[in-house]
Amino acid sequence: MNYHLSRTFRCTILYLFFVFLLSTSCSRITGESKKENHVGFSYQNPNSELPLRDTHIMWGDSTFYAVGTCAPVWGGPNPGVKLYTSRDLKSWKYVDLMIDAGKLPDDVWYKDRFWAPELHHINGRYFLTFNSQNSGGGHYAAEDMSHHHACGLAVADHIEGPYTVVTHEVPLTPFPSNDMTLFQDDDKRVYAFFNNGWTNIHNIYVAELDTVNYVLKEEPVRLISQEPGTWDGGGIEGAFVVKNDGTYYMFYSSWTRGYAVGYATAGNPYGPWKKYENNPLFGAFMENDTSFIFREGEVYADPESPYVTVGHNQVFTGPDGRLWTSFHGYAVGDPDPSMLMDPIWFEKGRIVTDAPTYTPQEVDLDPDIAGRFPGLNQ
Repeated sequence: MNYHLSRTFRCTILYLFFVFLLSTSCSRITGESKKENHVGFSYQNPNSELPLRDTHIMWGDSTFYAVGTCAPVWGGPNPGVKLYTSRDLKSWKYVDLMIDAGKLPDDVWYKDRFWAPELHHINGRYFLTFNSQNSGGGHYAAEDMSHHHACGLAVADHIEGPYTVVTHEVPLTPFPSNDMTLFQDDDKRVYAFFNNGWTNIHNIYVAELDTVNYVLKEEPVRLISQEPGTWDGGGIEGAFVVKNDGTYYMFYSSWTRGYAVGYATAGNPYGPWKKYENNPLFGAFMENDTSFIFREGEVYADPESPYVTVGHNQVFTGPDGRLWTSFHGYAVGDPDPSMLMDPIWFEKGRIVTDAPTYTPQEVDLDPDIAGRFPGLNQ
């Protein structure tokens, strides 16, 4: 009996040892395979090769595309809407003017100050939103509306154009407004979100967009407003909407203290919208030669941070298949804006991000996903 147990015990030990060797060998092979298939993507903010404010990035045709507010932002008209491309999200190449202000008639309403354009792929076509005015005159000056900054729309069959302005005669929005973005819901309905401006109280509005006749289907509905005495008391702007697990998330920015980004949530595009209790989500400002960072409603000094200010974000699909946010920032000693980007994700109904980073970052890419972005591996 004891001999039998001892023999059984010895056999069990030998069997377990064999299993251990086999699993170790498999693990080693699997590990080597993972190492061989590993694709890493590194980046570091800020990126001065993309000198835009309000940067919006979009992926298409194995290339990343970017638009934004180009210089000069203040003190004079800018040349229009510039398009940039990149294969790796690091090196950026200027392509052309999607809207060339120099070729526009003097009496159109959208002659100068092209701000915060965005690109959206909707129903097989590309929609370019832009925000502009005519400071120099034309029929708007005759109506004492020379500073009526409003939102417009251009469309194209290809991402690089050519684009046709479909709001040539009058703006899309019925009152002074700015920073229009588009959002297509699961039922294919498209909504235009934008903010008013040049008033005592800034609000963000929504209206459904007719994508055939290029008009708003309804009177804009007010969603949220700035709240004096809070982080967004100075004003609100720069809406951008995403949807996750049935919840709508609307980003927006404020310049109350430096520049910062927060968000609100709702169960449908018309709300009611609830501002996140730990706003601002991220931001930065400079005070007494020290940079301060906003994160999750907290503020702390970061002497190593290069940022004077960061904000006005949009969202795009990044190289790892996750959502990323792009935004602009100003660094100490640099009068020009730069592009910044960082991943975002969702945890228990809230948005999480490490933005704004400024040290070298690396993310792991699934080889299948990385195959969509061949420029990252060159």
